[in-house]
Amino acid sequence: MRFIAVLILGGALALVGCDSDGGSGGSAGSGGSGGGEGSAPTITAVAWEAAADCTSGVGSNYIVTVTASDPDTDAGDLIYSGSVSGCIGPIDAAVSTVSCPNVAPYPGTVMVSDPDGNNGTPVAFTVGICETNSCTTDPDTCG
Repeated sequence: MRFIAVLILGGALALVGCDSDGGSGGSAGSGGSGGGEGSAPTITAVAWEAAADCTSGVGSNYIVTVTASDPDTDAGDLIYSGSVSGCIGPIDAAVSTVSCPNVAPYPGTVMVSDPDGNNGTPVAFTVGICETNSCTTDPDTCG
């Protein structure tokens, strides 16, 4: 019986391998999706639309639309972050609403990231009083 057990154990060790360094270590595997792998998102345009009843000196809402893409991430998975200085509300989606007091032009900045940690280039723009406008990044009219 011992002889059979030794044969079975010996066969198993021969198939699996038995060396003093703890084994072969396995394969290296793939890079995965974390830690900045892949491409960064790109913003191509920022647009803002004043409310129809916008009046100078009276606070009102603006709809801010950010057009962005990433070759290796679905548009719905992109992460938006930004703000318009002097206005209330974050830019946290492709379409966001901010409220501005309409007493001066308001500088804004928006950036898009992907779930892998890749950050696009921030884009600066300026919302004028009761202004509906847009800018593009190629050519750069956002400045």
